This record gives sequence, C-alpha cells and structure tokens, in this order.
Amino acid sequence: MPEKKVRILKLLSVALTREKQVILLEELKRYSAATNWVIKTILKNLLRSPARIKEAIEDTFVKEYDNRAVYLDNVIASARAEIAKHTKLAMTIRSMREKTPFFRSGRLILSQPIIKVGDKAVVLKLMDRTEIAIPYDKRSRNRLAPEIDSILRGEPRTPDTSGIMQLNKRYERIRLTWNNEGFVDIDIRAFLPENDDVGL
Repeated sequence: MPEKKVRILKLLSVALTREKQVILLEELKRYSAATNWVIKTILKNLLRSPARIKEAIEDTFVKEYDNRAVYLDNVIASARAEIAKHTKLAMTIRSMREKTPFFRSGRLILSQPIIKVGDKAVVLKLMDRTEIAIPYDKRSRNRLAPEIDSILRGEPRTPDTSGIMQLNKRYERIRLTWNNEGFVDIDIRAFLPENDDVGL
C-alpha cells in the first residue's frame, strides 16, 4: 500500500450568487456562534476529552444549533483547537491571559458527509438536507486538477454492510473562509498517495 502525504489544497471559489452568499453567511454565523458557545462551556466546566465534552453539551447543542452528530464533532474539534491556540499564545503574550478564546466568524471547518469534494465544486449539505455547491474558480481548479482527480479516484464505489456509503479516506476536514466580494477560500486537507500520478 503506498504511503500517503498530507497536503492542504488551496482553492478559490467563483463569485457566488447573491442567494448562495446569503445562505453561506447564515451558516458561517451559526458555526461561529456554536463554536464560541462550546468554548465557553468547555472552560466553565473544565472539560477535556472530546467524549466528555460531547456528553455534557449534546442535548443543548441539538436543540440550539444542529442535530447532526458530525456537525457537533466538527464544532468540538474547532473549539478545542481554538482553546489550544489561545493557550499557546497566552504563554508569550501577557494581555491574552485574561481573555476568553474566541472563534472568529467567517470560517466553516467541516468534514464528510456534511461537505464533499467534487470535480468542479465542494458540496455543502445544510441542516434541512438541501445542498449548496461552491464551484472552484477555473484557475485554481486547473492548477490542482491532478490532486482533485486523485482524491476522487479514492471515492468508494459501494456501500458498506449496513448500506451506508463509506467516506472517501483521501481527504479530511475542509475549511471554507469567507472573502470579500462573495468569494470563498477552500482549503482541503488531503491524504494523497506518494506514488499516485498527481503531477507533483
């Protein structure tokens, strides 16, 4: 089995339509509100492990933010990362020691099956089960076409024994970052085989 190399694939979206912008901005706002609530809850209750955090917040989170387990897992991961980053900075920057970590609005960091890589776009599944496609711009798509093709070749073709389609193991979380003028930065954490033909 070939060794895999972790790469962050950086793409830019096309300018999104006004309708998509409104939907995406709502999603960004909800994600940051959820993440900041989780950060405060973790710190207030001195929670450490993801399992303990999930157990403590799941019921309230489902009522207030989103009922999907994967969404909750992603928010917990973002909250823990923000706390770790803040703690590290506070060791060297005295003014940060009295402040609470804060997840800035404008970022979504999600994983499958809520968000998926396609050949022309990433597709975001919303809480109401509708989907929104965020197309890559032509330049970044052409630059990373071999890597995207390699990711898609790793997509499983058949469901598992319970009938659920397996996740594509060639990529992990995807970060969407809001840009001015209705563009989105798309960062895909990919696991690409070293000897795969991706034009590296």
